[in-house]
Amino acid sequence: MTPPIIHLIASRSKTGKTTILENTLPVLKQRGLKVAALKGNLDHYELDLPRKDSWRFASAGAEIAGLTTEDSYILISSQLDINGSEAAAKLLKDLDLIIVEGNKKTSNPKIEVVRSDLNPEPLLLPNTIAVITDREDMKISIPVIDINDPLALANFICTRVINKKGQTESLTEKPGPKDRPDFYDQRGLTHFDQSGRPKMVDVSAKEQTVREAYATGEIIMRPETLEQVIAGNMAKGDVLGVAQVAAVMAVKETGRLIPMAHPLNISSVEVDFKTVKNEPARIEIGVRVKLAGQTGVEMEALTGVSMAALTIYDMCKAIDKDMKITNIRLIEKKGGRSGHYRREQD
Repeated sequence: MTPPIIHLIASRSKTGKTTILENTLPVLKQRGLKVAALKGNLDHYELDLPRKDSWRFASAGAEIAGLTTEDSYILISSQLDINGSEAAAKLLKDLDLIIVEGNKKTSNPKIEVVRSDLNPEPLLLPNTIAVITDREDMKISIPVIDINDPLALANFICTRVINKKGQTESLTEKPGPKDRPDFYDQRGLTHFDQSGRPKMVDVSAKEQTVREAYATGEIIMRPETLEQVIAGNMAKGDVLGVAQVAAVMAVKETGRLIPMAHPLNISSVEVDFKTVKNEPARIEIGVRVKLAGQTGVEMEALTGVSMAALTIYDMCKAIDKDMKITNIRLIEKKGGRSGHYRREQD
């Protein structure tokens, strides 16, 4: 089955089609899509000029000609019965989508670019399914997408093109209103603005609910090191007592340590340790965090576990530099729009 093809067109050149495509491709890739981006309706391409090597290969009868480097390749071919985009689609059948920049004459779905300073009126050719524009006053019967919003364009492509072609539902947005300010929370893209720059998520519209997260981790050490910890004989003092305080402090400081995490009014922190003498000797760490607020506390629980493990390492490194911090993971979270999560396997 060949992937769906859409064309990004405009009534004239220099409208920014390449930049729009360049900004949208990373978003589509982050959503798990394999996308081919092609230039369409060209009179020729440099590789195929007469007397170039690729032209000579094709003239000699090669079905496909091209060039390769150690990490990339360019292929050239042609079929008399179909145009270049359809021929490419047959070769690219394992991809999810083909976006072609250009070719207004195609019968494939088209998305038109309209700029107020260059081509203020849309062509609205047959099979145009959306318009991308910087005009705020455009009133047409098909969707209008902000020219500076690659997330909105990616969302439109996923819902209108990919899902329409019968692709898996996981590649599209979850059902629901598309005008919510937190809509992109559902795609895991909330820490980037419309230009792809990092941002702190706006949670002001979210409902305050009781939220809870539990994370665990472990630090593996020599059996004799663990015995010293249990006996309380470490030179720096009570290892687990200090690690417990470190975990609580780290939970409260997560908003300062993790760039896009919110400063939170934590209501409860519980830290537990389990010493395991069986091979491998280790200390298992658990941190449970609670609050009533507008965002979850997974990062706080994970940060608490990490800092407890680092503190144990710091207090024991004089006698055991081979200790290994490992398996830090979220076990459970409760509250918020995503509901209850419980890790099924360790």
